[in-house]
Amino acid sequence: PYGYTIAVAENAAQNGAEFVFNSEVIDIKKNGDFFIVKTHKEEFYSKYVVNAAGLYSDVINNMVGAKPFSVHPRKGEYLILDKDQGYLARTVIFQVPTKMGKGILVSPTVDGNLLIGPTSEDIQDKEFKATTREGLNKAITVAKRSVDKFDVRKTITQFTGLRATPDTEDKDFIIGESDVKGFINAAGIESPGFTAAPAIAEMIRDILRDTGLKLIEKVDFNPKRKPVIRFTELSDEERNKLIKENPAYGRIICRCETVTEGEIIDAIRRPVGAKSLDGVKRRVRAGMGRCQGSFCGPRVVEILARELNISPLEVTKHGRNSNILAAETKKFLLEKTAEVLKKEVYENA
Repeated sequence: PYGYTIAVAENAAQNGAEFVFNSEVIDIKKNGDFFIVKTHKEEFYSKYVVNAAGLYSDVINNMVGAKPFSVHPRKGEYLILDKDQGYLARTVIFQVPTKMGKGILVSPTVDGNLLIGPTSEDIQDKEFKATTREGLNKAITVAKRSVDKFDVRKTITQFTGLRATPDTEDKDFIIGESDVKGFINAAGIESPGFTAAPAIAEMIRDILRDTGLKLIEKVDFNPKRKPVIRFTELSDEERNKLIKENPAYGRIICRCETVTEGEIIDAIRRPVGAKSLDGVKRRVRAGMGRCQGSFCGPRVVEILARELNISPLEVTKHGRNSNILAAETKKFLLEKTAEVLKKEVYENA
């Protein structure tokens, strides 16, 4: 899903869309015909607002005083097994669906791993993304009803996802203009929201048009984006030619997934490029292999710092408040040593 999302975002940027990241919306007010959207960085003015804020879409909706609704998190825990387990499933294998969802599945990934999960548990905390022993054990136990031969010892990572579950009686998506003119919701979009996304986009377009937004077709719209080079998918002849043109493609940064420096640099420099460790990981798979970034992580941090012209201390895992490094070791130790010595001198004076 993230590969598709990145592709669509890149194409939008190529056609003139602007993105503002790491900007939390803290207030929205209606002032005449305009909305004032206030973030912790700046303010934006618009006649229309589309609320597609996922788990926080209810919070955003309530800011403008629209008819309230609630969206609560439904936690799903997953395991990803090594690629030598991928042969065990050729298609997605579902359990019988329940009111909590489609159940725990066993599925091959497009990159060859085996995916197990998700569980389904209603929780209150919209930021709780930790995995639990109970949740993972449940995923394993139920998955073995479908495929009993996978080796759980081959798990390379596990993670938790949070679905945005609406409080509507039929649990359906909340799509449409609210009772505040110009404020449009696309909220409570859980499974199958990914499949429905293109149709939802067309619905939102039509709603915007019907509420008064004048839509002018972009005559020079380009529906294609610049191709992404996957070094592992090239022939030896193509690899040699590429390395001669750009030696960065001859330096392997992620050994598990055979990701080159050239691919990482391209991921950073592309429209809506990667700005964090996870941003690189989702674009080129550096850090998604068996060692989960133990080898390539420090090297990716170095490349990000160089390409973004920032200190390695400013490089984050996934945006605000997730810095990888806390301090320069030698400088930190010198400062702490100086503090201790100063304290000893003061106490012995």
